[in-house]
Amino acid sequence: MDALVYTSRFSVKGHDVNQNKFLTIPALLRNLQEASLQHARQLNTSVWDMTDDKVTWVLIRKELKIIDPLILDGTYTILTYPSGFDKFFAYRDYLIFDQNKKLVVGASSVWTLLQTEERKLVKIPQKIMDIGVPENTRFLTKPEKNILVPSNFLKADTRKVRPYDLDWNNHVNNIVLIRFIMESLKSKGIEDEQISKILVQFKNELKLDETVEIMQASDNNQYFTVLNATKTGKEIVQSKIELN
Repeated sequence: MDALVYTSRFSVKGHDVNQNKFLTIPALLRNLQEASLQHARQLNTSVWDMTDDKVTWVLIRKELKIIDPLILDGTYTILTYPSGFDKFFAYRDYLIFDQNKKLVVGASSVWTLLQTEERKLVKIPQKIMDIGVPENTRFLTKPEKNILVPSNFLKADTRKVRPYDLDWNNHVNNIVLIRFIMESLKSKGIEDEQISKILVQFKNELKLDETVEIMQASDNNQYFTVLNATKTGKEIVQSKIELN
């Protein structure tokens, strides 16, 4: 197997499913993140490998296309690999297969590097670009760059950042932000297994003790969510979720 393709295998545990026994999307995203983190460690490109460079990875965009939801006691395999680089961005894809080797989820993502102190974007170093991409591998379409959000937003919830919402970058992890979005939809009766596509764009960081307003709007089978920091007014996240 190409060293640029990392494989992880998981089983669907009881603590990761909803009342209908389907794997929740935050649980799936947590394992996608774990797979890519371990691959980065293997390639010596993780946040800890770049401490001396005083830079860290942050997620800019992620898109999931869900073909079939996973269910309790099932197993699944995650394949993840770098899918391209340019001046300021690195791309990573994920393919998820069930126990019957059927493709059930595809995900693409865009990452950038930030200075750990000034929190400014930096160019992707040549030593990382030189890693390249795997040969004979299927590359997914890159996430959409823009979400055309409607104007009829209503406040759905308010959340305050707690200590365990923070990650190794000392800001709110993308999975927590997506969980905020998913929970606001779940309160409307929408379950994880009804969702066919998720597009999320991360605009700004969120820190400990900050609060966000969760604003939502819908258009036919699409649900739009925006998270705004209440103190600064900055837009933290935009998302578009499509149902089956």
